[in-house]
Amino acid sequence: MNSEYLEFSRIEVYFFLLIAILIFALFRLVIRSIGVIPLKKGVKTYILRFLPVIEIFFWFIYFIWAIQFFWNNNQLYAIELSLILTVLSLWIAWFALRDFIAGAIFKASKYFLINESIRVNNYTGKIISMKTRYLIIETDTGETIHIPYSRVLGQTIIKVHPAEMILSYSFKLNVPKTDKSPEVIEEIKNTILNLPWASLKKDPQIRYIYSDKPEISTFEITVYAFEKEYFPEIEKYIRSMY
Repeated sequence: MNSEYLEFSRIEVYFFLLIAILIFALFRLVIRSIGVIPLKKGVKTYILRFLPVIEIFFWFIYFIWAIQFFWNNNQLYAIELSLILTVLSLWIAWFALRDFIAGAIFKASKYFLINESIRVNNYTGKIISMKTRYLIIETDTGETIHIPYSRVLGQTIIKVHPAEMILSYSFKLNVPKTDKSPEVIEEIKNTILNLPWASLKKDPQIRYIYSDKPEISTFEITVYAFEKEYFPEIEKYIRSMY
């Protein structure tokens, strides 16, 4: 009887292992299919955002079903599955709550305020919002970056003085075709550096862009300044000169 009981238990274990493999394979297949199926970017992002939640829900249903089944047939397996489910639940709870906890600690310090400029995790920008789970900063190019609080705590956070924040701005400039592009680039660069609005801490970046018009040379120019209001003046002056 013991032999039959053990054999029956093994069959049950193999069955539930097979179900687990199928669930895992199914969701991996769905994730890969989403990358191939032509969907709108917003729809694809929405699905990928909520798919992990759906997968977690399926795994919880699977474990509860397995525990209930084994409790009636093999309590040892049921206890083992219960322990696994408990560990997974604690891990998921920590993963979900760690940003809330880190955010509460970060905001409780009151050392960093809205509109202050900071440098953290290789990002530099102005704090524009402190959400419950993440910090939002705006970079000098106008991009917004969402940084989870769990990635902020434990890192060196540097307060940046507004005068140290160099902003950047890019625009394209068309000039008559010439074989002396390096000389033109150097001339434009020197012109920008001599303007009162341009920053001297960082040289302007100028690169040649291919143009299908044989009589025109196109350059992408990136200029740096301490205030956004200076960029229109710089662009206006450069266009008037070239």
